[in-house]
Order: sequence, then C-alpha cells, then structure tokens
Amino acid sequence: MKSKLYYIYLGIVLFLAFFLADKEAVAQNTELQRTTIMQYVINERPVLAELLTTAGMAPALSGSTAYTLLMPPDASLQELKGQPVEKIRAVMAMHLVKGALSATDFKEGNRLQTYGSASLNVCRKKDSILLNGVQLQATDISLRNGKVHELGGVLQP
Repeated sequence: MKSKLYYIYLGIVLFLAFFLADKEAVAQNTELQRTTIMQYVINERPVLAELLTTAGMAPALSGSTAYTLLMPPDASLQELKGQPVEKIRAVMAMHLVKGALSATDFKEGNRLQTYGSASLNVCRKKDSILLNGVQLQATDISLRNGKVHELGGVLQP
C-alpha cells in the first residue's frame, strides 16, 4: 500500500513539473511574439543594435513589415565598429531579407535578395544551411515582425 501511494505522489509531482515547465516556455514564446526584431536585438545583442542603428535600419526593424535578420557573431561585429557608415550600411544590408523566413524556407539553390539588393546563395550540406558560404547556427527565433537566425560569420557585400 505504501509503495502504491508513493508512485501516485511521484506521478502527481512529475505531472505538475512538466505542466508548469511547459507554461513557462509558452509564456517566453508569447513574450517574443510581442517583441520587434529591433527590441530583441537591443536586449540580446547591443553591438549589433548599434551597427543597425548606424546603418539606418532601426526604423525598418521596429515597424510592422516582416523581415528576416541574419545575426553575425558579436566578435566579428566588433571589427565593423568605427568603419565608415557606407561600409557598415553595406555589410548590415547583407544580413537583412524581406519576409519572415524559417529555416525550412532556405532551399538548396535559392537566391535571396537582401535589403541592399544583393543576392544570397543558399546551399544545403547534410544538416547545414550555408548562405554565401556562411553557416546558419541557431534558427527560427520568431518575433512580432519577422524571424531571427544566428550566423557563424559575417556576410560580405
């Protein structure tokens, strides 16, 4: 009898733990759905936010038009600080695509047009997605006005 009660108690505790953990994940996802790309970048990647603002892209990423932002690593972005505005604008424009693209939208052989009218070539190798040879690291962060993906390097104009 004692062991039966133990297993019932354990089952209830595990059920509550999974139920509450799932609610927390849903709450975080709901919060992201209310956040614009620019708000997300300001909170998570201040160096990138500074460069996007310098490039004049902050209003576009704060609006209602859907975009996909391809975020390069912070270490690579440090090299851009202090460069001429035109260079910053050209590099940042390579990392922005109109429309909310999920990882599944990056099909082998596709060419995506960037904010600066350049092209990104999509290549899929095994489980990797490469854009102009730069690998997507983390994908599909859904926000109010688009998607954010993390890159393994900087896309060059």
